Amino acid sequence: MNRYVAMFLTLVGALLVATPVFAQETGGGGASVEISKWAIIAAGFGMAIASAVCGYAQSKATSAACEGLARNPGARPGIQFSLILALVLIESMALYTFAIIAALIFNISKVKIG
Repeated sequence: MNRYVAMFLTLVGALLVATPVFAQETGGGGASVEISKWAIIAAGFGMAIASAVCGYAQSKATSAACEGLARNPGARPGIQFSLILALVLIESMALYTFAIIAALIFNISKVKIG
């Protein structure tokens, strides 16, 4: 019960701290430059975190597959298929993160075609 109360209070505290951010007014022409600098910094941190999590998840999946093969070598085709599928899905997380970051940095959504 105490854990749920602590999580609820943390959530409420985070929402109260974040509220003034939405009340700020945008400045003149310099605001877009400031936002783009912070977007690039945040994109770098986001890609670093995504790469670290993907690397950790891939190492855990490979480790589990190796342990499974050591215990039951006859199940190699099933384990190998599951491992490859898991590695593809894990790597796609990093690629999706990269695509989102590229869209943020290069403002792909605001480009007019034609």
